Amino acid sequence: MPMNSTRAMRGHAWALAGCLVALLGLFAALLASTQLRPGELVPVAVTPLAGAADDPGGDVSRTRLRFVLPAGSADGGRWAVWMPRDPAASLQLHDSRGWSSEVLGFFAWGRDEGVLPTGYGFVLPAGLEGPVELTLEVHGPSRAVISPVLVARTADIRRMERSGVALAGAVYGGLLVLAALALALAYASRDRVFLALFGFIVVLFLLLLGLNGHLYGLPGLRVFGHWGVQGLLTLVLGYTGSWLWMVRIYAFPGAMPARFAGLLRGGAMLLVVLMLLCLLNLPVLAAPLRMLTTLAWGVGGLAGVAMLVDAVRRRMSLAWLLLSVCLLGLVSSAWIELADSRLLPDAPVLHLVYQGPAVIFALTLGMALVGRIADYRDQRDRDRLARMETERRMRWEAGRADLSTALQMRLGGLEATDIPSHGLRLMIDHLLPLVPSDACIVAAHGFHGRDHLLVEPPGILHAVGSELERRGLNLRRQATGGLALQQPVGTMAGAPGVAVEALLPLPARAPGWGVLLLRRAGGEGFSDDEMSIAGELLRVTHLHIEQAMAAIRLRRSAEMDALTGSMNRRTIDSWIERAFIEGARDGHPISVLFVDLDHFKSVNDRFGHACGDDCLRHVAQALRGALPEDGMLGRYGGEEFVVVLPGLDGAAARVIGERMRAAVENLEVRHDGLRFGLTVSIGIATRHAGERTPAETIARADKALYAAKRQGRNCVQAAPAIFS
Repeated sequence: MPMNSTRAMRGHAWALAGCLVALLGLFAALLASTQLRPGELVPVAVTPLAGAADDPGGDVSRTRLRFVLPAGSADGGRWAVWMPRDPAASLQLHDSRGWSSEVLGFFAWGRDEGVLPTGYGFVLPAGLEGPVELTLEVHGPSRAVISPVLVARTADIRRMERSGVALAGAVYGGLLVLAALALALAYASRDRVFLALFGFIVVLFLLLLGLNGHLYGLPGLRVFGHWGVQGLLTLVLGYTGSWLWMVRIYAFPGAMPARFAGLLRGGAMLLVVLMLLCLLNLPVLAAPLRMLTTLAWGVGGLAGVAMLVDAVRRRMSLAWLLLSVCLLGLVSSAWIELADSRLLPDAPVLHLVYQGPAVIFALTLGMALVGRIADYRDQRDRDRLARMETERRMRWEAGRADLSTALQMRLGGLEATDIPSHGLRLMIDHLLPLVPSDACIVAAHGFHGRDHLLVEPPGILHAVGSELERRGLNLRRQATGGLALQQPVGTMAGAPGVAVEALLPLPARAPGWGVLLLRRAGGEGFSDDEMSIAGELLRVTHLHIEQAMAAIRLRRSAEMDALTGSMNRRTIDSWIERAFIEGARDGHPISVLFVDLDHFKSVNDRFGHACGDDCLRHVAQALRGALPEDGMLGRYGGEEFVVVLPGLDGAAARVIGERMRAAVENLEVRHDGLRFGLTVSIGIATRHAGERTPAETIARADKALYAAKRQGRNCVQAAPAIFS
């Protein structure tokens, strides 16, 4: 049963794009529903102070915060100062009256910071109101000024923290789900690309944990705090490398251009070197490594964008969406950097919004790579179809060979009157397993002097006989037309419905005619391959019947060459005449080969005529062994043989000629204790269009034979390659 390869869903790219846009909309709705800005907000004046005199290392920065707290109490509780969670070893607030807040740090969580803190929160003393001036002291490498700084009620700060936890949890949960899906795809497809996608998602997960400061509060991962800021730089460099590698896998599924591949390998080696330097955690390298990491991130981003632009140009699946999400993430990151430099406005949400595009990019990339599975599935289906087609053709070839063998074995010992019916019955038995049909009918009139009607299944014989009487004239016209065809007919016995009938003419000698009829219910009909195999089995059957009948005639007329067991000249001439008539009628090629023993006269002169006769017998046997089943061999006179190859053109005949020449050359003739070899020269000619008699072809083959003699013997020459 034929199998169709799976077709892609129409508009699947637009459907996927719509789903991803919906995801982005949900993420935007989640952001809109969060409360990352307090309801009652006090304006704060932030002024960076000069480096402290007691800090010769320059690792401490101080910032003055001035604001005015309203008088009175509120339901929101005490006032608190909140700022985003930027990397710093420690942070603490002081006032001029000696009050100091608790010490908070990026790489070590405070006891009261809760789960997945979004920023640093400092609760101010109770009863504080009016003008307030505080000093923020930050230890460790950090920005000159941490912003934005918000002063609000503690209840608002708690709501902000809960919203941040919700956003971070959504991002982390999405990444964990994507990582699990990547592992499932790797297991299902056995494709290492999905293992690489899993590694990319894990690196992104660790990077976001690190940038949010959550990596250092999780059990088992607090050890990463030992590397501090340089550990974060290591994660950024690792993500840059894995991101570039995944974009390369997507944009160039095959071989990447050599010059670009070399640049990518060089960049990967540079990233590895920078990561190793970061892991050394040397304070003297902190500033240069931060600058180099920013540069590497920028260059890597541009390289990735260039590859995605090229993918869009080549119209790869989801390429434009990947490029859009990538640009959104880069714009978000650039906005944060510019906001840190006070060139653009800042807000708490900006420190989380860039993480959404990172997750969406990983999701989109995974969906684009899943297309590889569809490609594998399509290739698997194509391979399966090809294998099924090969198996079907092998089954047909085996059926043809089995039929040929059965005909050779069973027709040889039959009487002439039984050969046609037995041969046609064998054909039906071998045809029906290969070409399933509801009915198979062989009707022949005057085929070797008799009429034949064979029907399968036998129960419809009477109905078929009546139908053939009505259709006899039309069937004869269609049979003599020589063309196979299919036509709609009614079902047997007048049953409702329609059937398709395949008609194949039997190549019978006029005035006889015959047809093979195959019927199948419904309107599907027979495929071209089924028509071809049916025609081939009919041709093989007719050929073997003709050969069996000819063998009987030859035996009866005793026209075999007694010495070599091949046809004598009169018989082979008759076969050549008949082959040329049929070839001219059907338009089939016919090739004639003249075979002559080299230096045969010297064999007779040196070893006697008895030895020469023995040589002729051995040569004839070798030639018959190299002869195809349709070929005919005859002794033309003396040491000369002629071979007739119906249906073979010059190129195919030359292959047979070379096979015969090699067979004789490999002979080892033994006679009266003597051992010696023989060779033959062969001339080949193929019937030209319009030649209805063999005289001209035989003459050209004879000239080709003499050309082979002149070429040094033991070779094959063909006309008209030699003669114009």
